[in-house]
Amino acid sequence: MSQRSFFIQLGALSLVTAILLYFLNRQPQLQAYSALSWISLGAFVSLSVLMYLAGYRAAMSENKNDFTNAILGFTVAKMFLAILVLIGYTQLARPQDKLFIIPFFGIYLIYTIFETYFMMKLGRMNA
Repeated sequence: MSQRSFFIQLGALSLVTAILLYFLNRQPQLQAYSALSWISLGAFVSLSVLMYLAGYRAAMSENKNDFTNAILGFTVAKMFLAILVLIGYTQLARPQDKLFIIPFFGIYLIYTIFETYFMMKLGRMNA
């Protein structure tokens, strides 16, 4: 997958996700969590770019284990970061209910599916 293709697809996905977030955050139950939603979107876009760059470099490496290590490292780091964000948010913002999880995990799921897709494409580049 070329860089151009990756960034076009990431931009399209991010635009669609932003539109969904806009309408989701207009729901009265979720309006209080809109800041977390937008911050999450930015964070997952940034993580996708970092994952692509690391995955591309690892896919071009002579050592085939580099690609697997990059995927596993980012997956574990992203899961750990998501847990930390959720724990931190509950401690700092003290939300009245657990509905803040809906937009956060929605974004998490969307970008995890996208990352799986582009990492599979990257893995086939140098096979």
